[in-house]
This record gives sequence, structure tokens and C-alpha cells, in this order.
Amino acid sequence: MFKRILVPTDFSEPSMKVLEYIPVLREAGTREVVLVHVLDSRDTPLAASGGQGFLGTVPDRESEVQRQYREEAQHRIIDIRRALDKQGMKVIVRTPVGTPGAAIVAAADAEGVSLIVIGSHGRSNIRERLLGTVSEYVIKNARQPVLVVKRDMAAEG
Repeated sequence: MFKRILVPTDFSEPSMKVLEYIPVLREAGTREVVLVHVLDSRDTPLAASGGQGFLGTVPDRESEVQRQYREEAQHRIIDIRRALDKQGMKVIVRTPVGTPGAAIVAAADAEGVSLIVIGSHGRSNIRERLLGTVSEYVIKNARQPVLVVKRDMAAEG
């Protein structure tokens, strides 16, 4: 039923916990994972404007920051891809630039997935919120079923 799934990650602990569910989903028929890491377009201008043009213009600085950010993300995604490959999964990697929630929903539609498996919280991991803003957006806007993997509350103690 869920042969092709989408797994978004921002490399936070809650989003990485999703990977623990892949073997169970494989037993249930999942054969392909579309692994998505959104390069948040809101992060790059903030990092680039740190010197307000110091050491070059903001556009020059932005492209360098964006390049470094993309390279770091690619290295981390390669590690995740290798782990999924070892589990016998076919893996497709997508690294769109945009707003995370909207980019995840768009990727799910474009890739024709039958399920989105997302961590309940991402990098911000605000304890007081039942859901993170990205997972909440995905749940409200995705056309596919969404499996939400809760964060480990015991570890936050």
C-alpha cells in the first residue's frame, strides 16, 4: 500500500527518529524512499546578512553561505542514504530550496508518494507545542496520509 514514501529530514533528533520506522514499513511493502531535505530559503539571507555586506556584498556572501549549507546537507544525506541502501531500499534524494512545509508538500505531490513519514518536531523542537510548525503544515496541506513520529519525551527529561 505504501510502496513509495517521502521522508523529510532537517537532521534533528526527532526527524532522524523517523528512520527507525523504515524497517517496519519495509516489511509492510515499502520499497522506495524519497528523502527530502529542504534548504530553507529563510536561513540563507539571515546567515548572509551577518556582516551586512562586510567581506563582500550580500549576494556574494549569500551564494557562499548557500553553497556551504548545501554541501553540509549533502554529506549528511549521503550517510542516511547509505543506511537506507543497506536496508534494501531504493532511495531518491531531493534538496529543494524554499519554505520547508510547502516544499515537502510539493515534493510529495511531484514524486507521487503514497505516504509522508515526518518527525513531530524539527530543529526548533519547542517543548510546549504538540506539533512543530512544519509537521503541522504538512498534516494540514498534504494530499497523502501523514505518519507522524513523536519525539522521545523521556530523553528530554
